[in-house]
Amino acid sequence: MAQDTVDLSFLARLGQKTNDELKMLKKDVGEIRSLYLQSYDYMKRVERRSGELRDDLEITIKMELGGGIAHLQTGLESGLRRIEDKLDELSQRLSTLEEKS
Repeated sequence: MAQDTVDLSFLARLGQKTNDELKMLKKDVGEIRSLYLQSYDYMKRVERRSGELRDDLEITIKMELGGGIAHLQTGLESGLRRIEDKLDELSQRLSTLEEKS
């Protein structure tokens, strides 16, 4: 059996490689943490913005519907007013005819 000898310089190189890899791992973990925090902040901004957009959309829809309904109401009231005027006119004519009869 071959016997490999291990000296202190080999152990020092092995320890240095381990330390270098550990530094790289710490750096990678720091970058991952930073990216996670950025993603979390971005997600919160998106949620906040979607809430604002929902509110803006709700107000826009209410304004559009309110304007359309107000226009419809004005048109209906105008039409009813004309009908009422014609009915009043007919009622006056009928009253006049009844008086003559």
